[in-house]
Amino acid sequence: MFRWRAAFTALAVMAAALGFSQPVEIRMMGGAAYGIPPKETTNTTTAIRRAVFDEFHRQNPDISVVNAGGLNLVGDQADNMFLMSMAGDKAPDIFYVNFRQYYTFLEQKFCRPLDDLVARDPDVLGRTNPTILDVVKSYDGHIYAIPFFQVALGLYYRKDYFLEAGLDPAKPPKTWDEFYQVARKLTDEKKGRYGFVFSTPPGYLWSNFLYQSGSDVVRRDAAGNWMSAIDNDKAVAAVDFFRRLVLPEKVPGGKDLPPVANIAKSMNDDIRMGKTAMWFGYTNDVLMSSSTTYDLDSSVIGIAAMPAGPAGFQNEINAGMWAINARVKDPKKIEACWRFIKFFAGQQAAKVNTDKCVEMGLGQLVNPIWLEKFGYQDILATVDPGYVEANKTLFSTGHPEPYGRNCQQVYSVLDNVLDKARLDPSTPARDVLKWGAAEMNQKLIGYTPESVMQQRRGFAAGILICAGLVGLFFLARVIIRARLAPKSTIYERLPAGTPRSKIVRFVWFCVAPAALSILVWQYYPLLRGLTIAFQDYKIASDSKWVGIDNFVGVFSQPVFYQSLWNSFLYVGLSLIIGFFIPIALAIALNEIPVGRAFFRTLYYLPAMTSSIVIALLWRQLYDRAPTGILNSLLAPLIEHVINPVRGWFGGAPWPVANDWLGNPSLAIFAVVIPGIWAGAGPGSILYMAALKNVAEERYEAADLDGASWWQKIRYVTLPALRPLILINLLGVFIAGFKAMENIFVLTQGGPVNSTRTIGLEVWQNAFMYLKFGYATAAAWVMGAILVGFTLIQIRSLLKMRFSSVKA
Repeated sequence: MFRWRAAFTALAVMAAALGFSQPVEIRMMGGAAYGIPPKETTNTTTAIRRAVFDEFHRQNPDISVVNAGGLNLVGDQADNMFLMSMAGDKAPDIFYVNFRQYYTFLEQKFCRPLDDLVARDPDVLGRTNPTILDVVKSYDGHIYAIPFFQVALGLYYRKDYFLEAGLDPAKPPKTWDEFYQVARKLTDEKKGRYGFVFSTPPGYLWSNFLYQSGSDVVRRDAAGNWMSAIDNDKAVAAVDFFRRLVLPEKVPGGKDLPPVANIAKSMNDDIRMGKTAMWFGYTNDVLMSSSTTYDLDSSVIGIAAMPAGPAGFQNEINAGMWAINARVKDPKKIEACWRFIKFFAGQQAAKVNTDKCVEMGLGQLVNPIWLEKFGYQDILATVDPGYVEANKTLFSTGHPEPYGRNCQQVYSVLDNVLDKARLDPSTPARDVLKWGAAEMNQKLIGYTPESVMQQRRGFAAGILICAGLVGLFFLARVIIRARLAPKSTIYERLPAGTPRSKIVRFVWFCVAPAALSILVWQYYPLLRGLTIAFQDYKIASDSKWVGIDNFVGVFSQPVFYQSLWNSFLYVGLSLIIGFFIPIALAIALNEIPVGRAFFRTLYYLPAMTSSIVIALLWRQLYDRAPTGILNSLLAPLIEHVINPVRGWFGGAPWPVANDWLGNPSLAIFAVVIPGIWAGAGPGSILYMAALKNVAEERYEAADLDGASWWQKIRYVTLPALRPLILINLLGVFIAGFKAMENIFVLTQGGPVNSTRTIGLEVWQNAFMYLKFGYATAAAWVMGAILVGFTLIQIRSLLKMRFSSVKA
């Protein structure tokens, strides 16, 4: 007995020792830009980041940093990964924060205050630029995140292209006018090269012109309320300059000159392939040039301050910051997170960055301060003085990236403003800015004067009361009709002597599991969501009761009504174009004499692929370039058939190359077609199965009566399919009304909200803007519309009689 106890004791001691020696695990946000890079990476910037992680693990073997995993978004959607992870309660322990995200994260109580840790190690802020430190402390005077890298946007240009155009590479443009003239000389239509390039979407880079005009994106008044700051005459100059860059230049009496700037689908690819001569790129406090990002020789890249606008030199300054999740309470994990942050924000990480750059032959791009500090005096002479001067200038003229209440998605509003300015050049810039400011205040920042809110509350309360009374009226009507309706004749078909109570218990026994499941998984979330609709719901903190303010926001925002209209338009197009195609396809496949199995398989194949993959496939087909697949296929038809016919009637010719996803007139059709293409095959199979139940005798009788093929379809086939058509009509309407996946992948609701449906409005407000109360209220409005349509359809179906056909 004693031996067994000793053995168990030894095992317990060993287990405790092993548990004690286990490293503390830190989960950090994944993704290409924020997580731990893979060891096998070949990208220069990523390899440098990987070296910093490796050195931290080497110096801290008791800490294990791992990627949190989850959905990996790229491009302009990458910021939303963390928001969705918090909403799904899968958030990392330590996460990346930038200026736009800062206030959103703090208002949601995502970030742990770091004042106690900073007081212990004040040197952690030793590298921080004063302007950046002001932003870090701006929320309430406390520190919630620590900058670990700092960047400023500057003007990058190709020296070789300057020489080719007869320009001096040592004299980059200093003003807006010089910038335009230089871009005009650098633009070469034959070579497919532009003078300047914007990213897609362009709002992020255009904001620098806004700062140079003397305007800003958002501002805070004396009462602490954040609001849009773009509706002013100074911002008009920035919009006009944007139009000047991206629209063709009108030449009186001659051919219009092409635009000097392109809005590239992939800006980095355009730079890498030499399709642009100038662009805006980052320089940071360690590596002064981002030329390694584009796989270009740094000797042909020049860096300069951005051109001065009416308000002088201005450019974006930003920082990547680490924050600790407020849900982390374990002291050991907090200490591990702090050690991680100290390492990345301190001089140790700067040394690793410098050493790795020198090892990779990039020492001439490193800030001379770090080269001298870490003993690389021999490389100091190789550093381009122009890079050093540009780096100092850009950090001294830096304007913080937009920060403030709910600014994380502020560029989405700027993108809409620029889309509207570009697509409708006749609209005055001030009107475009006024529209954008209203959208930013209502949809994003949520600023509305209290006097206006009082009026809107009365309006919304009236709508809700009317809707409630209408609902009660129809509910009472249904109950009364149910009580007055004749009893079911099910009991008359039972064997004699069978008690009715027994059949009732049997029916309840059969229905109970399904009913209970629906109550738990369908109706409980609906009721829970109803309470959220009356709250300012927070993920990580206490929610506040706001009454009907969320419904006020729903009924008072123009974007909601536009989303509602777009949803009806999307459903209408889906029904008009796509509802009847499966029926026609089913009839054709049913009548085809040979190859039925082959064609059925061919049309069903798209159903084997996810809707996201299909959307990405069609996104490639919709390439707006003249060499795009769809444009290439339609170009001969437009050029040789459609345009000549339009010319006979005095109509303007259609463009040979169309921007299918960027033109508001075409975008809604473009997002509908992929779903129709993918759903035609699976939809036709249901109708083909129903056609098998149509007795051949009916067709034979029709033949004897001399019916044509059209009469047989009209009087025999379609009546047999009528019940299935009505059922599918209900499904297509509901599915179309809730659709958002294809739209999100293809257009993200643009351009200018022309494809923003109610489903996308709900999803984006919930998981991108974290406005769960508004999103839930909008979802209830959508649900009420769907319930009304469903009841109408069910009434039609209840009037039908279904019976089996006896042979």
